[in-house]
Formats: sequence, structure tokens, C-alpha cells
Amino acid sequence: MKETPLRSPIPGIVQSVVVKEGQYIKCGETVVFINVMKMENPVVAHANGKIKKIVVKEWDEIRYGDSILIIEED
Repeated sequence: MKETPLRSPIPGIVQSVVVKEGQYIKCGETVVFINVMKMENPVVAHANGKIKKIVVKEWDEIRYGDSILIIEED
């Protein structure tokens, strides 16, 4: 199985992580919300698979391209 990182499409503050390690997710499913200038922006999964590791936690400051989580693709 292939492991791929989900990277942040925007810089900001991690508002909330709505998934857990070990959870199965589908492509297009919201996994985190990033706060940018008081606007909550959803970040969605790019592939189907199991969440192997969540790299960020709530209130972390992240930059464009930072890893958010690792997906073990189907």
C-alpha cells in the first residue's frame, strides 16, 4: 500500500481536526479546517484510505505545503 502525505493548500491556523488515526476516509471527505483571516477553510482528502498518522493538532500554525496527515491509500 502506498503512503502519501496530505499537504496544506494554504497557510493558516489549524482550527479543528475532524478525523482520527486509523479511520478510513474517502476522497473528497473533509479532514481538517484551517483558519485564515477569521475564515474557516475545509481541507479534503485527496485519496481513499486509512489515516496512518496525523501530523498537526488544533491551533498549530502551518504553511503552504506542510504535511497535515499521512494516508495509507487503498
